[in-house]
Amino acid sequence: MNAIAKVMLKRLSRAARPYLRSSGLLQVSGVYNRSAMVWEPGNETVVVLAPHMDDEVIGCGGSLALHVQRGAKVCVVFMTDGRGGSSDISVLQGDERARRERELIEIRKAEAREALKQLGITDMVCLDAPDGALGTCSWVAAKLREVLDSRQPELLYLPFYLEEHPDHRATSRVLMDAAEGSAWNFQCLGYEVWTPLFPNCLVRIDQTIETKKAALACYRSQLAQADYLHASIGLNAHRSAGLLDARNGYAEAFHSLALTDYREQFAQFCRSV
Repeated sequence: MNAIAKVMLKRLSRAARPYLRSSGLLQVSGVYNRSAMVWEPGNETVVVLAPHMDDEVIGCGGSLALHVQRGAKVCVVFMTDGRGGSSDISVLQGDERARRERELIEIRKAEAREALKQLGITDMVCLDAPDGALGTCSWVAAKLREVLDSRQPELLYLPFYLEEHPDHRATSRVLMDAAEGSAWNFQCLGYEVWTPLFPNCLVRIDQTIETKKAALACYRSQLAQADYLHASIGLNAHRSAGLLDARNGYAEAFHSLALTDYREQFAQFCRSV
């Protein structure tokens, strides 16, 4: 491991330390024991940013269920409206397309309410940016700022900025714009959906994996498009390799950084691409 990598790992662990168990380095296997720590979700005030309705369950559903079990206040903010959530949209035009989009929006929101109910979450906010065009919606940041000012989270989950999907990556940009000039000091936990990340934080979700499966199963319109359930749970099984004594276990992986550090790293990344 080169010197730059060592410095980065030390920095990441230091940034995450307030929210990770101090003994965590003793609880992970050799796969991650130079970078990742095991963390137990608690009763923190939590906000989740989900670009699409199902990302919250895929990325951190097991952890959210643990938060709820331990008395946390959890608000899930859906960034986009779900209108693009079907492969048949691309072949439709005019009024027929508009009608199908309205139908999809209602279906996706109904599924989201059902999924969050499985997790024990009732606070759901929809910012309603057009699905697939989050990065072009200049007005979304102001709406997000209102939500964060009212909830005052201690922890904020969002797709990690290395996610390849444009809406997922745009979520970090919207957050940075919303946070401009604020005094917020919450911890950011970047989660993975389509792009595996290099974690510095692992959460054991053995006791909530069935709840996560039930919540994801509520997204029937999405599961009809692809087997997200199989892929998501498979990733959680793989992540358990980073835990000690986790035979047949499950884990969710995160990149945990204070907001100021997340902003700095995101800015460096944007300058490099």
